[in-house]
Amino acid sequence: MASEAISSSIMIIGAVLGAAVLITAILPAIFSAGDTFGTVSSSAEQKLRTDFRIVNTYTAGGTTVQVWLKNVGNNRISIYDIQSSDVFIGYGSKYGRLGYKSNGEPGTFNYILNPADGYWDIGETVEIFIKNTGMGEIGTNTVTFTFTLPNSVRRSVTFSKTG
Repeated sequence: MASEAISSSIMIIGAVLGAAVLITAILPAIFSAGDTFGTVSSSAEQKLRTDFRIVNTYTAGGTTVQVWLKNVGNNRISIYDIQSSDVFIGYGSKYGRLGYKSNGEPGTFNYILNPADGYWDIGETVEIFIKNTGMGEIGTNTVTFTFTLPNSVRRSVTFSKTG
């Protein structure tokens, strides 16, 4: 009878140790998968809550383009996201990407946001300036403009040159 108790005890201890090893191997993988799903879900939610519209465009020929964008989403957008955004502009057979530079050097864009509190708040309008596209004078009547935020939310417009 004592030998049965000892063998049962050894079997129970072995089962508990085996379960503990199995749990320590599986739980980190489960938590890691949960973190991944949480990150993807948060990113998708952020994308769904971010929205803006192109409300007006202007170009007076030459190389100057102005575009006004209104934040119509449920998120305010940091000025760093605006500065990290991609601006694509095209006319005729020329199409290019412009990066942000505060001094408006050729081939870049600049922006004006009032009030300058560090965020493009819901309902506010930001004005994008392109003084010199870096691709020569806009010779055609049709200009295509695309603005893409770092989270890949983008809007495009094709408009006619004035003047």
